[in-house]
Parts: sequence; structure tokens; C-alpha cells
Amino acid sequence: MSQANILFLVALAIVAIVAFLLLQPKDRWSPKPLLTRNEQEFFKRMLDALPDHHVFPQVAFRAILQPTARSSSKAYSRQSGRIGAKHCDFLVCNEKLEVIAIVELDDRTHVAEKDAARDAMTASAGYRTLRYQSKAKLDPAAIRRDIFAVSEDQRQRLARK
Repeated sequence: MSQANILFLVALAIVAIVAFLLLQPKDRWSPKPLLTRNEQEFFKRMLDALPDHHVFPQVAFRAILQPTARSSSKAYSRQSGRIGAKHCDFLVCNEKLEVIAIVELDDRTHVAEKDAARDAMTASAGYRTLRYQSKAKLDPAAIRRDIFAVSEDQRQRLARK
């Protein structure tokens, strides 16, 4: 094989490698489980507790909150930014898909001040948040009692308005 042929093959290999690298996606992603094992276990208990309700995991705040400011204002951008990428662990809805409660499963990574700010944000829209410690393994009956207490409280508040 001549030296020209070898140089040609080397140049061709370099071009192929560069083309391969340039055509690779810039961002790479890997799959992530929707729920942790602990959240999966709690989700099953919630489903047992609330067979007549809809329980949705990992719901983005953007799906249940919207800024009250005019869409063209700076306040709208600020409010929208506060919603950001926040989500709730579980959203409980009735048969009409009306929100009954937001359920958060707190573990050692939760920060009380941040949780209070999130709860205030959702409360301003009229939602109630139930927080459970992930270590506490509540039985379905206790979860059901808590959800129905929140549901009844919301009905009474709406009746007063």
C-alpha cells in the first residue's frame, strides 16, 4: 500500500471520527425513576386509602398554579419564576378532578423554611398541603381520615364565602 493511500485512509478516519463527534447530541439524558422506593410504597398506600379518588404523582406546580398578575407585566414573570420547576409529590383529586389536597412526603433532605414557602404559595391558591414524614408508615385508614378532613375543611371554607 502506498504512502498516499495510507495518508488518505488516516485522513478519512479522522474525518469520520470528527463527524461522529459533531453529530452527537449536545445534551445527554438518562432515565430517572418517577418515584423513589419510599414514594412508591407510600403511593400504593394512598391508592388503597383512596380508591374513589385520583392520586397523581409528581405534578408540576405549573399544572395547578398560575400567576395572578397580567401576563405582560414584570410581576407575572416574577410569579412565574417562583413556580419554576417545583412539583408536588402527590396530588389528590375527586371524581370531578377538583384538587382535594397536595400530599408531600418529607425526608431528611427537606428544609422547613422552603417547605413553608411552598405551602404558602399553594395555600394562596386555596390548596391544602398534608405533610407526612417518610419514616412514618401510616396505614391507609389514617391517610383516608386526613384527606377527608382536608376535603371537609375546604367545603366549609367555600360555603362561608
